[in-house]
Amino acid sequence: MTTSLFTYLIIILFGLVLGSFLNVVILRFDELRTIIKVRSHCPKCKKNLAWYDLIPFFSYVILAGRCRKCKKSISIQYPLVEAGTAVILVLLYWQFGLTFQFAALAIVSALLVIIFVYDILHLLVADILIYLGLFVWFVFLLIQYGLIDANPSAIFNSLLGGAILGGFLGLMVLVSREKWMGKGDIALGALLGTIVGFPNVILAGLLSFVLGSILGVLLILSKKKSLKDKVPFAPFLIIATWISLFFSSQIISWYWSSIF
Repeated sequence: MTTSLFTYLIIILFGLVLGSFLNVVILRFDELRTIIKVRSHCPKCKKNLAWYDLIPFFSYVILAGRCRKCKKSISIQYPLVEAGTAVILVLLYWQFGLTFQFAALAIVSALLVIIFVYDILHLLVADILIYLGLFVWFVFLLIQYGLIDANPSAIFNSLLGGAILGGFLGLMVLVSREKWMGKGDIALGALLGTIVGFPNVILAGLLSFVLGSILGVLLILSKKKSLKDKVPFAPFLIIATWISLFFSSQIISWYWSSIF
């Protein structure tokens, strides 16, 4: 029990640190070279931050969400990304343990966090991150199910999941002429579909549209968005994928038990 709790603590701390790094990548994605060359600083007063103001999540809480020097508010994005990354890693460990699959999914999930936030901020899907995620996952499939376990059906189900979700989103892009979603969502759908595989990809696809519809209606009712405004779809796809990855069996069991 003590060892398990210690492992969870280490994963949480690592997740917070990783989330802090992902925040830097998100904010400097268009100029990645500045990650090394430019020190972390307050975006408002431009003053460099001391090490004790860069402790992931905890510095934000201690400073009450304000810069120590200029007292202006710090974006809530920082603690949310850090805490969210930690939660995702904890769930991955809970589901898969310290395995090769955990490592592959942790890398892909880190890329998905960047895609998630970047799409919210800029309404753009970073294709290079999707291709990197596909590369990581295909390497995992090749090593895990091609060499170690020799399980061709697992590879097939993964690729089928990617073909189903990517193909469906591609059809929607074609029919709507990119009015409903962009071409970047096709590659993202292929990546997410391969992660959850078949048949869980069906649940992930349905959940993404349900979540998107609910938020869309709420935004319209609150008059923050209109029917003509664009809403990023990548976050819904990613959230639905994580839900399906961690809780698909529970959701499906609950669904069938509620019917019969």
